[in-house]
Amino acid sequence: MTAISYQTISLIQNSIHSSFAMSNKVIAILLSLCGTSLFSGHAVAQAVVSAEVQAVLTKRCVECHNADTKEGDVRLDNFAALDKDAKVALLNRAQEQLHFQLMPPKEAAQTTPAEHKTLSAWVRAELTKFNAPLIEEKLRYPDYGNAVDHAKLFSGEIKDKAYTPARRWLVSPLIFHERVLDVFKLEGREREGMKNQGFYGVTNPFVLPEHSGVRDYAINVLDGGHLLVMLTNAEWISQKQIRAARVKNGELKADEFENPKDKWFPKTTPAAFEAIILKKDKPTEQELVAAIQAQFDCVLQRPANDAELAKYLELTRTSIDVGGNTEGLRQMLLAVLLDSEFLYRLEFGIGEQDEHGRKKLSPREASYAISYALGDRSPDPLLVKAANEGRLNTKADYEREVRRLLDDQNYYRGQVDKTINNSDVVSHPRINRFFREFFGYYNAHKVFKDSTRLGFYANPGRGSSGTPGHLIREADRVVEWHLQQDQNLFVNLLTSDKYFMYHNIDNAKGQQTVDNWRALYEKLKDTDWQKNPKQVEEQFPDLLKQHQIQSVSQRQSVHGSTLTRVMKHFDYTFGRGQTPFTTFPWAHGNQYRYSEIYGLPQTPGIDGRYGGNDHLDYPVVQPFSLPNHKGILTHPAWLIAHSSNFFTDPIRRGRWVQEKLLAGRVPDVPITVDAKVPEDPHRTFRERVESVTGQAQAVCWKCHQHMNPLGYAFELYDDFGRPRTEELLENPENLITKGNGKDKIDTYKTKPVNTTGYLRGTGDTKLDGPVKDALEMIDRLAQSERVRQSIVRHAFRFYMGRNEMLSDSATLIDADKAYLTSGGSFKAVIVSLLTSDSFIYRK
Repeated sequence: MTAISYQTISLIQNSIHSSFAMSNKVIAILLSLCGTSLFSGHAVAQAVVSAEVQAVLTKRCVECHNADTKEGDVRLDNFAALDKDAKVALLNRAQEQLHFQLMPPKEAAQTTPAEHKTLSAWVRAELTKFNAPLIEEKLRYPDYGNAVDHAKLFSGEIKDKAYTPARRWLVSPLIFHERVLDVFKLEGREREGMKNQGFYGVTNPFVLPEHSGVRDYAINVLDGGHLLVMLTNAEWISQKQIRAARVKNGELKADEFENPKDKWFPKTTPAAFEAIILKKDKPTEQELVAAIQAQFDCVLQRPANDAELAKYLELTRTSIDVGGNTEGLRQMLLAVLLDSEFLYRLEFGIGEQDEHGRKKLSPREASYAISYALGDRSPDPLLVKAANEGRLNTKADYEREVRRLLDDQNYYRGQVDKTINNSDVVSHPRINRFFREFFGYYNAHKVFKDSTRLGFYANPGRGSSGTPGHLIREADRVVEWHLQQDQNLFVNLLTSDKYFMYHNIDNAKGQQTVDNWRALYEKLKDTDWQKNPKQVEEQFPDLLKQHQIQSVSQRQSVHGSTLTRVMKHFDYTFGRGQTPFTTFPWAHGNQYRYSEIYGLPQTPGIDGRYGGNDHLDYPVVQPFSLPNHKGILTHPAWLIAHSSNFFTDPIRRGRWVQEKLLAGRVPDVPITVDAKVPEDPHRTFRERVESVTGQAQAVCWKCHQHMNPLGYAFELYDDFGRPRTEELLENPENLITKGNGKDKIDTYKTKPVNTTGYLRGTGDTKLDGPVKDALEMIDRLAQSERVRQSIVRHAFRFYMGRNEMLSDSATLIDADKAYLTSGGSFKAVIVSLLTSDSFIYRK
């Protein structure tokens, strides 16, 4: 049930009443279909500590958690005196510690199984009295994704049959946008145009979290904010649906628009709607039913059932009686658009339960589950046909359709990320998005950098995603390149030295461009192009026209290619035995001058600026091998995304490795901890982090031992992602020379960086141990069975929309086997997951 406040309902009522007097019907339908409940507070319960529980607490807990010691800022000796909120907070914390067996600490005397059971049962009972969330509720959330024991999941000892709990899954922002396109039945070029452009009057009510890792979980529900946004959206959509018919009926002029900035509308109105708008008298019941069914088809992509028809017939008749045919019809359109099913994916199962208490997805539910797993669009015609004909019931049916849609290069085709300038178009962007979300490198554009520290670095701004946008797109290309090969994928993504940089035209065109430029340079280099360009122009007019070189007699454009400008650029590159980038540095909008972030020499700018004597020899054919790098975890986009504004972030980077690759858990920072790194002009950032979180700080080290040793290995790179051996001590005390914030930056004293770390948690004693830097650690991680299985676990969450349970053991083992037996194919993992019992059955 969705809980909505009286204030929200009042706002909805007021908004609807302002548009039409009879909209109480709309409110009734909205609230009933959303399953809204109005709730009041619960009576406060009293906590009870039995003698048995007191005995265990006294024996095992109070010695460390009393008024004097208060380890972890926790006291248990005064539990009875705490108020309700403090009791609940303490009980929640205790339940988590007990569930994950974090207390007592390993060095202390451990509870017996009977004592552990006594404490766990008491904590659960008390939380239940207070109507507080239990650990099972927490385990549904992404932060608890690794809570289920990894070894047990993959041991094969769990024989339970897999299933997914029956659910409503709130649609993602991308699915919502596609559903609005479906309302208008847009296809082809018009659909693509509106898909990229968006609708002027539609606000997407959904926002996914920005953390790295799987973000779209089936745990959220509609709230008042969603519904208020949808009310405005429904008003706009319903107006656009009937506009063409209103123009035909003379209610509007063809060039009449309420908002001159919003002139888009569908060229036709569905025939069932048009029939009512053009009719001079009241429509018949048959015409009303046709209109209702047409709107159900547009919005929910199914026919209305008898109960729904009765409800919407009453609403539409009453609305037409008061407001006339057009406005009465629109109220029905609006009401269907406010149906909660428009915003949910419904997965309840159908038919008789099997001997394990499970039901299969209905063919219709299965068609949407498969389509939304592979893309953001509703089922394609062949999938709909299979569902309607009863050919979407067995595992073989699922596999047939999944493989067909994986082979389809067009149905889901689209940009990987519309928010990044010039994001690449791929056949299955949702597959790419799994790796973007898993690695989290797309967050690089949310980390603001002081650009004067680097000179050429451009933060995202109006209409531009800046330097991080380019880096994110280049990381996307690495992922797509490996996906296209689809062999040994996880290892290659972690260890390959193949990268893309500045690659704005394909290899063949790029090579041809460079060859043509080289031929031009060889032809003209011995002429007097520098002192007498006019004479060279007269001598080689056709050649210069072929290369679109401006004449000196023309007005000189800021972005134009003059003979002297082009030849000077070629002198700086070809003349020194190096290859220029395939776009001139003076070209409009060219921000490709961040090669140093990859550890490469500077990119020569206009008239050779930014180049010096050591500048970029551009690799035309890409991907190319990049020294001092290994896979996505050393890609500048990942390193920036997991950094702070001014420094590296070994804690965040180490936590990522611990949770994403090693299937480990790190508790959140206690609210009493002031997590700050002290300033010190004489120490590196690592040294400053160690001073407050290292082994000498026992309370902090308890958690930081799982992060810091992993993250320190990445000190091989600075916060911009540049390889380094020395760290700039960026403090005014250490300033050597002052730069101009552009082509000359501040220089500081330096100190050698310590890149050693320690790998623990692979489950393999041959892999665990000290590492000299990130490159060595990544090599070891790539050999780990646990790392491979951890990536499979995250793929499970991405495609199932939930955390794994012990009963999903067989599903995970099968997906891991599919990866291995296929030679490391991610498509094999997808097929395995989407044909598993976890995907097919509900309970």
